[in-house]
Amino acid sequence: MKLESTPISDLYVLQRKIIKDNRGSFSRLFGEDDILKAGRPTNIVHVNTSTSVEAGTLRGVHFQYPPFSEAKVVACTSGSIWDVGIDLRPDSPTRFQWYGEVLTPDNGKSMIVPEGFGHAFITLEPNSTAVYAISAYYNIEYESGALFNDPLLAIDWPIEPTVVSEKDRDWGLLEERIEELDKNFTL
Repeated sequence: MKLESTPISDLYVLQRKIIKDNRGSFSRLFGEDDILKAGRPTNIVHVNTSTSVEAGTLRGVHFQYPPFSEAKVVACTSGSIWDVGIDLRPDSPTRFQWYGEVLTPDNGKSMIVPEGFGHAFITLEPNSTAVYAISAYYNIEYESGALFNDPLLAIDWPIEPTVVSEKDRDWGLLEERIEELDKNFTL
């Protein structure tokens, strides 16, 4: 496994090795030892999966506040997704900047989204499945999010979102919630 840097500090693309033979292919989605050797230790407590039936399904922008901030290792096991990490850290020089990457089963790429970042993805094909290994337990009291079309983030989605949950449409504008972000991310 090899880590590739992005323009945002601590946000990485993980290049996994794909082994192919006459049976098909094999790839390790997550190996704590491999990620540690690559320089980004991540303790995982949950592994989640989601399958989206339609292309254009958007999930996110999601995050949790400390002490339940999550690091995520995200991969795509069928179809394709465009995965994005958004820097929300109060003292970061790249705060509110984002980076996106196409993840597919064949390209062997995963995103490592650190604590203090928002995370979202949009499906580029029908029946796309994402798998994410997460470093913190889910706690609804520390859950938060941002609008996928928040003007402060100005995320340039590669396709128009067509399926978005009501919950993801209801997050308030970040510009009106900066005090909330600053207070909660510095607990």
